[in-house]
Order: sequence, then C-alpha cells, then structure tokens
Amino acid sequence: MTTPMVRFTLATSAFLLCLGSAQAANSRLPAGFMKMEPKTRSLQICNYKGSREIAKEKEYSRLDRVVVDAMSSPTFDRNVISGDGGAFRVRGQWHRLQFKCVLADDNLSATSFTYQVGDIIPEDEWERYGLWR
Repeated sequence: MTTPMVRFTLATSAFLLCLGSAQAANSRLPAGFMKMEPKTRSLQICNYKGSREIAKEKEYSRLDRVVVDAMSSPTFDRNVISGDGGAFRVRGQWHRLQFKCVLADDNLSATSFTYQVGDIIPEDEWERYGLWR
C-alpha cells in the first residue's frame, strides 16, 4: 500500500515529465506562437512553410513574405489548409498564390506545402488586400 505522500510524489513526477515533453515539442515555435488562437497560429505556420518552399525556386529566391489569407480566407479541413487567395512578395512585387498546406497531427508544424503561382497583383489593388510595399 502506498502512502499519500508517495502517491503525491509519483503524480507530481508524472506531471513534470509530461510538461517537459510538451514544452520540448513546442520549442520549435517562437514563444509568441503558443499564445495565438489556433487558426491564426496554423496560418502563420503555413506562411512560414510556404516561404521556405517557394524560395527554393531560383526565380523567387528573394521572396520576403507569404500571406496565405491575403485575398480570401482559406479552407480548413482537419489538418489541411488550402486556398486560392494567397499572395507572396518578391522584389517588391506581390504574386497571387494558390496553395495546400498540410499540418502535422499536433498542428505545430507543416509537413508539406504545395502551390501554384498566379499573376502579379497590380499595385492599385494592394490596399484592398492589405498588402504593402
């Protein structure tokens, strides 16, 4: 038979072990990400993954911003976010972006980001979509 103190010690140890592994899993994200609302965090994760994938193309290697929800709200289906209203900026020009971003089961990282690049967005449309120079 275990005493209350032994049970308390075991429960506390188990809690601390779980807490440590949760913090380790989240350590790959900036601290502020965990304070975001889950959908906002997921969009930011896809923005980041998209910037890494698109910049692999020589033509877009100087990419400096991806906004997957620039022109319209994407669709959320479990761990998949997709849409045709995204945009990315290269050398001061914004391009339309259609994409599919697959999040890991914990929704704390993206496992893939596939995309199609659209036309350049005319500068006179930037303000309507909240895009900037």
